[in-house]
Amino acid sequence: MNYLFSPLMFYFLRHASVYFFSILLLLSFITSLSELIEYSKQTSHFKSNAFLICIKMTLYKMPINIQELLPYATFFGSMISLIRLSKNLELITARSAGLSIWFCCLPHILLAFFIGLFNVMVFSSLASVTQTKLLQLEYQYFNKNNNNLQISGGGFWLHQKEEDKTSIIHASKIDPTKMALNKVIIFRYTKDNKFYERIDGDNAVLENGYWKIDKGIKTNKDLETSNFIDLQLNTQLTSSQIKESFARPETISFWGTPKFIEIIEKAGFNSRKHVIYLHKMLSTPFFLIGMVLLGAIFSVKPIGRHGIGKRLFIAIIIAFVIFFLNDVIAALGQGSQTPAFLAAWIPALIPMFISTSILLYLEDG
Repeated sequence: MNYLFSPLMFYFLRHASVYFFSILLLLSFITSLSELIEYSKQTSHFKSNAFLICIKMTLYKMPINIQELLPYATFFGSMISLIRLSKNLELITARSAGLSIWFCCLPHILLAFFIGLFNVMVFSSLASVTQTKLLQLEYQYFNKNNNNLQISGGGFWLHQKEEDKTSIIHASKIDPTKMALNKVIIFRYTKDNKFYERIDGDNAVLENGYWKIDKGIKTNKDLETSNFIDLQLNTQLTSSQIKESFARPETISFWGTPKFIEIIEKAGFNSRKHVIYLHKMLSTPFFLIGMVLLGAIFSVKPIGRHGIGKRLFIAIIIAFVIFFLNDVIAALGQGSQTPAFLAAWIPALIPMFISTSILLYLEDG
C-alpha cells in the first residue's frame, strides 16, 4: 500500500506518461500525414478549396485513428519506458529493493487502464461525431455512401441515388423480411440537389429493381398534386444492401450503442457488428493492460550494449502479428463464425494471457 503513494510510484507513472503520449503523438502525426497525402490525391482535380477540404477530413479522421493507435502507443510506450528505466539502473534498483516486476509495471498498468476507460467513456463520443462528419464530407465530395438506412425517433430514413436524381425515403415502420415500408414519404431531388417532387404512399415494397408504392399522392415543386393507385420508383438497392447499411458502429457513441442495438433488433435487423463494437469498446482497458505486459517482457532481463535494437525489432514483429490477428478475428466475428462476445474479447485477452505466462516464467526463472 505504501508503494502506491510513494515518490517512486509517481516517478514511474510520470515516466510512463511521457513515453506513452510521445509515441501516440508520433504515430498520430505519421498517420495523419499519410491521410492528408491520400486525400490530396483524391482532391487533385478539384478547382478550389482542395487543401482546406483535405485538412478538414484529416482532422475529422484523427480521433478514430487515435483510438486505433492506442494499443500500439501503449505497447511501445511502456516497453521503451521500462527499457530506459532498466538501462538507467532505476528498475534494477527497485527490484533489488524487493519489488517484483508486477509492482514495477503497476504505474504503466494503471495509466493504460484509465486511458482505456477515458477512451470508452468520453473520447468515443467525440470520435463518433467527427467520424459522422467525415462520412458526410466523403459523400459530398467523393460520392461515398455506406449508410443508406438510418434510424431516428420518427422512423426510418433511406437514401438512394439514381442516374440523375436522389431520393430520400422516410417510413414509419419497416418489415425486413418482405422489405416493406409503411406510411412512406419520398423527397426527390435533381442532381443539383434541387427539390422537384414529393411522393406520399400508404406502403412501398422493394421488388427487383424498383419500389412498388401503393395508393398515394404526388406533389411537384409548384405544389400541384395528383393521385395514384400504383407507382414504380426505380432503385439500384437490394434487400441485402439495405439490411447491411445501418450507420457504422464507429459513428455511434458508446453510450448510444445499446439503445441503437435494441432498436434495430426490435425492427428485425442484424445488430451483430454493433454488438461486437460495443464489446470491443468494453474490452479496451484490458487490451491496453495486455499490451503493457507484453512491453514489460522486454525489460525483465538486463540489456546488453546492442540489445535495444534487437528487442525493438522483435516488438515491431509482435505488433504486426497482433494487428493481423485482430483483423482475422474481427473478420470471423462479422462472418458469424465466432460468437460476438468472443470476437471482441479474444484480441484483448490473448496479449494478457501470453504476456502474463511469459512474465511469470521469467520472474520465477
